[in-house]
Amino acid sequence: MKRIESVGRIVGVLCIGGIAFAFAKFQGGFVSWFIFYMILPFITYSIALYLYPLRDFTVDRQVNSNQVMNNGKVLVQLTVKRKWPFPLLYTMITDYRQFSIKQRTSQRMVLVGFRREYSFAYTLTNIPRGEHILSHAEIEVVDFFNWIRKSRSFPVRDVFLVYPKLTELVYESSASGMSEGRKLSSYIQAKDATMPSSVREYTTGDRLSWIHWKSFARTNKLMTKEFDDQQSQQYMLLLDCEPSNTFEVVVEFAASFLVTARQHQAGLTLLLADQQSFAIRSADQMEQALVHLAKIQPHQTINLSLPEGSIDKEDSLFVITGYLRMEFIKRVLEEYRRPSAITCFVAVDERSLTEDFNQKVKQAREMGINIRLISRNDLSAALKKAVT
Repeated sequence: MKRIESVGRIVGVLCIGGIAFAFAKFQGGFVSWFIFYMILPFITYSIALYLYPLRDFTVDRQVNSNQVMNNGKVLVQLTVKRKWPFPLLYTMITDYRQFSIKQRTSQRMVLVGFRREYSFAYTLTNIPRGEHILSHAEIEVVDFFNWIRKSRSFPVRDVFLVYPKLTELVYESSASGMSEGRKLSSYIQAKDATMPSSVREYTTGDRLSWIHWKSFARTNKLMTKEFDDQQSQQYMLLLDCEPSNTFEVVVEFAASFLVTARQHQAGLTLLLADQQSFAIRSADQMEQALVHLAKIQPHQTINLSLPEGSIDKEDSLFVITGYLRMEFIKRVLEEYRRPSAITCFVAVDERSLTEDFNQKVKQAREMGINIRLISRNDLSAALKKAVT
């Protein structure tokens, strides 16, 4: 179709030139020939532009980071090069970005002229969580009067990942003897250490005083001391991916929960209703879980099906959902028959607090499950007194 349109355009340009020449030839006079010679340069340029091959271009893209946080910024720079300095007037450079099922573009119109190389940068702001694919760039050139318009697509693929926003959570555990209101971050460890029972791989945020220097001297690899009180805490986190208005809050809280528990050296297993699980014991496993949370999208959970042997009846179970429904709660109780050890965090907004929702909360609590309502504004305090 584009080929037919392109041929039609060049035929139109030739017709304009032929008509102008015929008019000057048969009409005669200064004015007729003046009009013909005025149009001739534009017709000549249009024909030359039609014959100019756009495969002469090469496109390179640079992304300043392939991992950013939710609502962060990404700087993208496109560099266009060519071999022949053919004069180009109106040149539209379009960069295509794919996110989920939506396609977005960033455009720049430039007067390239005789330049063989041109670069421009743009900044993506307030980027939503997920995997963003920069699939290709397109160059389109036109002549003076839009008689000739031609374009070419250049496959230049780049991918960057936007992680869910992390929030500092207040962690209060009676088992670890922590004082009320103590905060966790990815840089501060708040645990008291006594006698180490083993060593493990060093992760960002561990205290320098916990480094096992003898192991480092022997293996040239940083290892961290692990204590009995650290090993005593074991948690399971079940993430419900049912579509809801607060699904992003669910993912953000789950990611913050993982980081918080890991900072306190707690044993943690992330469970998903689609037969996937992540046992988080090292920095690499934590990275894999966060990457999965960055890419995850809401989908209907028809039947809850947890990985074989993933449920440990002695561990505390934390459920995070944005859509509380009794069939899901009953299915969880079939897998885990200790309702008193289950804490269900339900992400809500103003539209969620209906009479039907309150009735479901009441029924779940009557079953012995601890229901905690959370919102984007109070995520930091959501864990307070929930970890026992």
